[in-house]
Amino acid sequence: MRKNVFIFDQNKCVGCHACVVACINENGFQSPDQWRNVHSSNNPHLPQLPLLYLSLACNHCDDAPCLKNCPSLAYSRDEKTGAVIHDPKKCIGCKYCTWACPYDAPKFNLKSGIIEKCTFCNHRIEDELKPACANLCPVGALDFENIEFNREESVESSPVPVNIGSNLKTVKLRKETGPEMDLEIFKNQTKIDIQTKKHNKITAQKEWPLIVFTLLTTGLVSLYTSGITKIFNSTHKHIFTGFIIISAALSILHLGKKLRTWRSIINIKNSWLSREIGFFALFFASVFCNFYLFNLPDLLVACFGLLYLFSIDMLYRIATWRWELKIHSAQTILIGISLFAFFIGWYYLLVFIISFRLTIYVYRKIVITKNDLILSSLRAILPIIAIIMLYNSQYYILSLILIALGEVIDRIEFYNELNVPDPKIEFESQNK
Repeated sequence: MRKNVFIFDQNKCVGCHACVVACINENGFQSPDQWRNVHSSNNPHLPQLPLLYLSLACNHCDDAPCLKNCPSLAYSRDEKTGAVIHDPKKCIGCKYCTWACPYDAPKFNLKSGIIEKCTFCNHRIEDELKPACANLCPVGALDFENIEFNREESVESSPVPVNIGSNLKTVKLRKETGPEMDLEIFKNQTKIDIQTKKHNKITAQKEWPLIVFTLLTTGLVSLYTSGITKIFNSTHKHIFTGFIIISAALSILHLGKKLRTWRSIINIKNSWLSREIGFFALFFASVFCNFYLFNLPDLLVACFGLLYLFSIDMLYRIATWRWELKIHSAQTILIGISLFAFFIGWYYLLVFIISFRLTIYVYRKIVITKNDLILSSLRAILPIIAIIMLYNSQYYILSLILIALGEVIDRIEFYNELNVPDPKIEFESQNK
């Protein structure tokens, strides 16, 4: 199949950044990050290591994750050129595409509150011209052609191990060890190990509104599903509804374009973010109806709540986890079951689910992450103390507080342990 493809020759690139400058000149000022980046395998230019470069922008993939996962349908494809185009007028600034893209192509502009990205210089391609970056590369390392390029070649050329049909053909190094270097003058020097500093796009500090939102709404779903709200008086119902409204407001805080929030449910067919928001809206609407208008079947409301929690967990599956098992002790489904068992008084179920989650937690902390052991010990102890205290009913509220504190710690660690593929890190690690 013939398609428009970037061709990058690793043997020729000298890291001059002419491609980056050409992109800026053609498309205008790009803030805070350039649409095209030149990654180095040896940023300190240490003589013991080869100095290689990778020029990378949007690869306009056949199965573009940004296009598929965008909740507001801000992305589209030009069927003639193959370019994946971002429409700034439709973008809500949720940054979900920056999580989904393995090439770090979508860039969030904090000033404008929306995403920006490489356009493939679509206007130039339509005029049968090469994109500016490829056109102005002085050494011919970056080129652009319409060629036969199949999925197998795409996977082989990808700087990140993904199979999404990226339109980047990489001409590999003629020698796997990189350029020949005379290291005799450095033979008496101590070998220097470069520790790459990883920049996480997803952190608890950045996403604190989502932490509060997910924990608060999970608690509300569990509380309503347990049936306790049936004995609520008018004041309690108002408070419960108020918490749902506060939760909805928190979910909007991280959006760059808050007034476009309504667009977040447009892509329910493909985006788990749209589904999450849609099921949350259905749960809220059904609770409101039961409180103030007319009764809906409790099973229906519970299903909306369960689907909402499931959607939250699916939302984060696109991120890179630090371990292969896609089960985390802080997933909302597990939190929801724990709180449901607590509220309804099924303490045997509570002990079972807490034990299961703590087993996962301890395994992850000891075998995989091996960090924050003091905080981890606190997280592990809190639910155990809470369960012991349940034997005395007067400690019911205190037990709930201890369990809630444990959930907060676990959820914070959940966000800090997530990450998205970083082509810079991949490139550096492959060429050490």
